[in-house]
Amino acid sequence: RIVKMNSTLLGPTSQDIPEAVEHFLDDGIAVTCRFNRKGTLLAVGCNDGHVVIWDVDTRSTVSSLASHVQAVTCLSWSRTGRRLFSSSTDCTVVVWDVQAGKKFKTYRFDSPVMSVRAHPRNRNLFVACPINPGPVIVHIDRPDEEAITPLPFDDESDPTPGGLAARSKVEAGVAVFGKNGAKIYIGGSKGKVYVVETATLAVTQTIMVGSGSIKGIEFNHRGDAFIVNCSDRHIRSFSTADCVPLRKYLDIVNRVQWRTCCFSNSSDYVVGASAKEADHHIFIWEHEKGNLVKMLEGLKESILDLAWHPRRPMIASVSSSGFVYLWSITYTENWSAFAPDFKELEENVEYIEREDEFDNVGLRPARQECDEEADVDILTMDVYHFASSEDEPMSEEELLYIAAAPIDDAEMLQMAAAAAAAPPKRPATTAPLKRAAAAAAAAAAGETVPRVKHTRTAEEKLRRRKSGGRSAKGGKARHKSANSAEDGATPSGTGAGAGAADESQGMEGGDSQLLDDSQVQSPGGSPGPRGDEDTGTQTQEGGQAEEEASEREAVGAEGEGEGEGE
Repeated sequence: RIVKMNSTLLGPTSQDIPEAVEHFLDDGIAVTCRFNRKGTLLAVGCNDGHVVIWDVDTRSTVSSLASHVQAVTCLSWSRTGRRLFSSSTDCTVVVWDVQAGKKFKTYRFDSPVMSVRAHPRNRNLFVACPINPGPVIVHIDRPDEEAITPLPFDDESDPTPGGLAARSKVEAGVAVFGKNGAKIYIGGSKGKVYVVETATLAVTQTIMVGSGSIKGIEFNHRGDAFIVNCSDRHIRSFSTADCVPLRKYLDIVNRVQWRTCCFSNSSDYVVGASAKEADHHIFIWEHEKGNLVKMLEGLKESILDLAWHPRRPMIASVSSSGFVYLWSITYTENWSAFAPDFKELEENVEYIEREDEFDNVGLRPARQECDEEADVDILTMDVYHFASSEDEPMSEEELLYIAAAPIDDAEMLQMAAAAAAAPPKRPATTAPLKRAAAAAAAAAAGETVPRVKHTRTAEEKLRRRKSGGRSAKGGKARHKSANSAEDGATPSGTGAGAGAADESQGMEGGDSQLLDDSQVQSPGGSPGPRGDEDTGTQTQEGGQAEEEASEREAVGAEGEGEGEGE
């Protein structure tokens, strides 16, 4: 094999095993994941029932499927990648049309469905494992009344093979298809694996695995071996031909339980995810020898699911926090791999060439003349079979990538209508800017600037009342005028002194009386500019009284009465 040949050339220390977390995916709280057959798309099931499909190359979301109302328990791709099967604790199995991004069909059961697996060749066939009545096989192309058929699995203690008595004693939590889909492997709760013929639905063989219940069954890409995850803390590998046990994989030190297990893309390694809480540990063993090759340690959070990329040394692990971590190889630059005599220098070194270093030009072999008239075929492409497709060519209808759907005109019109129907936001007033521009134009022409009365809205009056009638500009001047009125610096009969005295009296009495900015005196004793107008003009005494009366009327009867008494 090519992988074996290249591994010998790379050296004993070079291995195609992931080393560190390269990237993480975050779109919802993930609980399970599954690559498609070529590894171009990654389906992630979330605890809220959504199924998110990621593009592995761009690390971006290409589709989001919503139908389940509870957590997704398992995902499975069809061979062509055009259909995706998802099971959930809401007692349903949904068949998705991946390219259209829509639900194709839904099957409802009487209990939560723990796993689902698609047929490796027939896209209209899948097996599911609801808690009650047990594993079933579903034909999508049949009517709903005839689509679901229970799978038989029996126990030696039950005299009725495949009967209801056997189902009451033995519970099945996992059912998977074999290499070509000719057989179905069902894991029972008493440590047995039942082999059922897909065509006849007859139990042909029973494999005794261990003392605990079967938690998972996974086949390698060649289909000549499978591994079984048992609750007795062991992962065992078996030969598909005669179902003979090959070897065991376990953690010798901690003896932990395994959440899930799988094969590597080359079928040379067996991967197991620790089920220990607050430990994100991934164990990698060599398949043929059974020795532990590497252990990957992540953050202090448990693993929910695990999947190895079908073509790359990449692992996708789902953590309890809802992230999907992508583990890959950390590559380092090694220029000596291209030229054996290449040396890396710490600093520049002066090189003196030899006198005869480039004198062997005449010793080069004569260049062979090529036939320019020969036809070169650039249209025919050789098909390279890989992994599970070594014996079959690539399917023409296989879906490898999903294009991002553009927004059509109807959707854009709908978004524009929704934006128009929304209540408009209060825009910033532009009246001061317009008045300033008009004043500047009049001053340039030598004309008299007309006075423009500013009328406040009810919202502005309420806001000024809550803030105590003081703005950021006039607060300091009002304090100064009030102090001057108390000290007797300004006559009380004048408008400025009276205004300051009124304000000080209102503050002492707890009244939130409003005063116009035009009543504030400048340090020189002359009236200052209006705080609400940026024209730079001075307001007249009559305008001050008129605006003050209008504000008093808007504030309320109490403020108006106090104003009249004063």
